[in-house]
Amino acid sequence: MSSHTSRYSYNTIFSDICKTRFNHLVTRLLFIVTVVEALVITLLSSKRNDQQFAFSIIENIFLFFPKAIVLYFVSVFIIITRKNYLHVDSLGYSSFGTQLLGQIFAFKFITYQALYTLGSLALALTMGDMIFIGSTNYTRWESIFYRQYVWLIIPLVYNLQHNIFDMDKLVFIFDRQFQLPQLTISSNMSFIISRCVVMSLFILASTPFVSVITTGYWLIGFGLTVKLFVLSFLILYHFEFTNLCFNAHMTMGCLHKGKPISSLSSTPMETLLTGLQSKRPFTKLTAFQEVAYRATSHDATLRLPIYNNGTSSHNNIKKYNVWSLILAECLKVITDSNTNVADYLIALERTTSHTGKNQLDEKANTSRLRRINEDTQILFGNKPANDIDNEMRDGRVKRENDNRNILSPYDVSSDGRGESLLNNYDNLNKGANQYSRHNPGFIDSYDKYNESILTHDTKFTKMIKLLWSRCTNYFTNFFFPITTNNNNQKNRDTSLSLFEIWYLSKERRAEKLIPIPIYHAESIIAIMGFLINGIDESPRGTVVASVGDVLKVLERSVGILGKYADWNPDGSKHSTELDTLNNENINVISILYEFSISAFLEIVLKYNVLLNDVYLDEDVVKLSKWVLSMCESR
Repeated sequence: MSSHTSRYSYNTIFSDICKTRFNHLVTRLLFIVTVVEALVITLLSSKRNDQQFAFSIIENIFLFFPKAIVLYFVSVFIIITRKNYLHVDSLGYSSFGTQLLGQIFAFKFITYQALYTLGSLALALTMGDMIFIGSTNYTRWESIFYRQYVWLIIPLVYNLQHNIFDMDKLVFIFDRQFQLPQLTISSNMSFIISRCVVMSLFILASTPFVSVITTGYWLIGFGLTVKLFVLSFLILYHFEFTNLCFNAHMTMGCLHKGKPISSLSSTPMETLLTGLQSKRPFTKLTAFQEVAYRATSHDATLRLPIYNNGTSSHNNIKKYNVWSLILAECLKVITDSNTNVADYLIALERTTSHTGKNQLDEKANTSRLRRINEDTQILFGNKPANDIDNEMRDGRVKRENDNRNILSPYDVSSDGRGESLLNNYDNLNKGANQYSRHNPGFIDSYDKYNESILTHDTKFTKMIKLLWSRCTNYFTNFFFPITTNNNNQKNRDTSLSLFEIWYLSKERRAEKLIPIPIYHAESIIAIMGFLINGIDESPRGTVVASVGDVLKVLERSVGILGKYADWNPDGSKHSTELDTLNNENINVISILYEFSISAFLEIVLKYNVLLNDVYLDEDVVKLSKWVLSMCESR
């Protein structure tokens, strides 16, 4: 890449924008908030009953400046530390227990403990006059407890919840590419207040136990207890509000002053491609957000460079087929996710079945499949064929509308405008799981790793068998290496660990398989947006011509992700309606599955007639028939 393009790479521009956002947070928002906060504390700390009231006012005016400085620097140190530990991917722990141990026994935990301890001490000194006004006759034991309360209990509780629940991770909404920080802060204010109240109550509940350890007394006095509760709430709220402001500014999205980030470069499309190919997760995530934003924007001019192959005044961009490169990056993300999930399901089936086979029993798979006979009528542009598989029809179950509220992806409708997708097809996704279990394009070993615990081995016996199997394999490989099949190495690499077979967590495993699901979600939104808008805005372009390849990848994604979405590690073969209502099966793979089936349907509906002239894979035709029949049945 030339020096010119390196200078205007997406990562360079985005880094400058992040610095700008960080500086705005430090010099504007936090400065104004701390000044107001210090002013309120100063006014409430005034000794109004003192005979020298005027002198007290003057004294507090002079104290205003050090209080404001202390509050400000506590916030600045918090966001600087957050900046150093910022990440967008999941931690990848297999269970809550491993996450608990991994996050506590880490240098980061010590760093945050020191930070929040100093912050708690500084805030307590700043707010002490306001809370403990007129209260100076405390015993020695009460003073000791107050110091341990401020120096240990408050910072420890907040540090534990911060690290255990990985508050350093930036969380992005799948269907939102940009949001003003003011909106993010205002919409989360009630949540952080509730969180602070809960943590303060937890601290209050632990007060008697800490008191008896430190002072020998169970009770330290009702008045002091209430004041410490208020103090803990104010300190925790300051921590929470600072972290919320940091998250709001770092998750603003792909726009800068109302324009996509790549538009700040002289070669926007070339710059955008460097972002999609970046090795930095945060940069790459933002680049995918921008592609999705361009695809779904009301402003059609944002898509013209892609329709026109990215031609510009810069000569180097003309040698690129921009849409092909963008599509390749999006499909690569989707394919990588599908591969990770497929490999895991294969390993899960192989590990839990203990069959010792290196290949799946194809006869057992094909005997359980019901293929659809090809219809002689034209499929697209007419009513769906009536000879859809009866087993698929019987498997359809209508869902309540509320079940899909959390899963409804953001998409462009047939007129190219952003709306909630599939509001009229609430019964589609449950039946799509039925389709995925009968899809010959992927393994149909669902029953083998989804058996009920009452009719299959318990987790303990599975672990014992797995341990015995690995011991025998090790013995065979050590003494008789020539008799070992070469494929066994691959099988061992994809097998599950002993701990994983003992404790299977669907949600945590999904996060480990797809650590940054926003890549996948934004890729689907981008592809779908360009295809649906392209048929009206550039009907003879390369975007429309790629519909067959896109449908093939989406069909593959529906089959694989659908199997994982339908898997229940507790043993029941099918997720029940009650599980869905309770959100027990909600995980990132299930959400991406919803995106995939929704995108497939929208594209098929938009390209209904045109698909007659497009070569489609057999499985794509089958799924197309099925989704169209579902729409017809409505």
